[in-house]
Amino acid sequence: MSEENIQEVTGVITGITKSSAVHILSFQDKDQGGVLALTITTRRYHELFPAGDPTLGIEMVAVLKHENNQLTVVALYDPEGDFIAAEDVPDMGTINYQLDDSQPSDVYAELLAARQTAVDQLDASKSDLELLAAEHDAESTADIPATDYGNPVLGQGGLE
Repeated sequence: MSEENIQEVTGVITGITKSSAVHILSFQDKDQGGVLALTITTRRYHELFPAGDPTLGIEMVAVLKHENNQLTVVALYDPEGDFIAAEDVPDMGTINYQLDDSQPSDVYAELLAARQTAVDQLDASKSDLELLAAEHDAESTADIPATDYGNPVLGQGGLE
C-alpha cells in the first residue's frame, strides 16, 4: 500500500442511513465544505464501530484509500478520543473468526421447532380442548360493532 493512495479527511458525521447491506455516512468535510457519502458494508461498519453508532456532530478523521478508481474507508476515528492498542485486545481475532465461521441459521425452521415443542408440552384433556375450541368459535362469530368515523377531510358525519 503506497502512501500516495491514502488520504485523511477531517470533518463531522452529519447523518447515518442504514440498510441491511450497507450503511451510508454523510461526512461533512471540514476543509472543503462539501459532503461525502461514505458507503460502508454492514459488516465493515460494525468492525469500524464495535461499540455502536458514532456520535453525530463531533470532529472525526476519515482515512480513505484510493485504489482502482474506488474510494474505500480504511478507518474512522475521533482524534480526541481514547486509543486502545490491538495488542490490548487479544481475543479480537478469535471473535472475528467466530463471526466468519458461523453457520447460517434458518430462523423459520427454528420457530417451527420451538412451536412444536411447546405444543407437545401441552397437557390438556379432550374436554378442556373442546371448551377452548367452543370459546374460540364464539369469539370469532361475535359481531364487531362498526364505528362511523365520518368524512375526516370534510369533517362531516361520524360520532358527535
